[in-house]
Amino acid sequence: MNGDGCPAEEFRRESERLKRRVIHAPRLGGERWRQVALLYRLADSYGRRVFPRSLCHEKVSAFSGCVTGECCRCRPDVFASEKELLDRLPKPPDNAGYCLFFNIAKKTCGIYGVRPFACRIYYNMASSRLYCQNPADATLQLFDTLKRHVEKILGPHLGGYPPHGPEAG
Repeated sequence: MNGDGCPAEEFRRESERLKRRVIHAPRLGGERWRQVALLYRLADSYGRRVFPRSLCHEKVSAFSGCVTGECCRCRPDVFASEKELLDRLPKPPDNAGYCLFFNIAKKTCGIYGVRPFACRIYYNMASSRLYCQNPADATLQLFDTLKRHVEKILGPHLGGYPPHGPEAG
């Protein structure tokens, strides 16, 4: 990769570091809420380390996330406990192809402080804005590797939020 993105070796190293920590998180025991807090701290710590070298660094507000919203044109992956929380939050009736929680007027994440795990590890590690569009291969591979370990803390992976079909409500 060129200087615009995170060097492949550095990204690989940080991804491996996150994997090791997430895999060991459920073994630490304690109350579930402590494990959830630890999981999100690990994801946010990963983000702080890769963010400065990602293409995202020029497009993100420290308090509200990405200001372009390109990666928010999706249904974010959620786990059971995240869905429970998101179901309680107000949503606009139509968000024009963006995540339900993306504030189109402000071009910010409306739930940045409580965003799902998948959103916390989503960074564009490529040298092109093309990879701001969801999905980005490197992030998907990382998420897929971590999914079964995260399920031990956040419950079953439910796919994109909100779910569609008869069980959606």
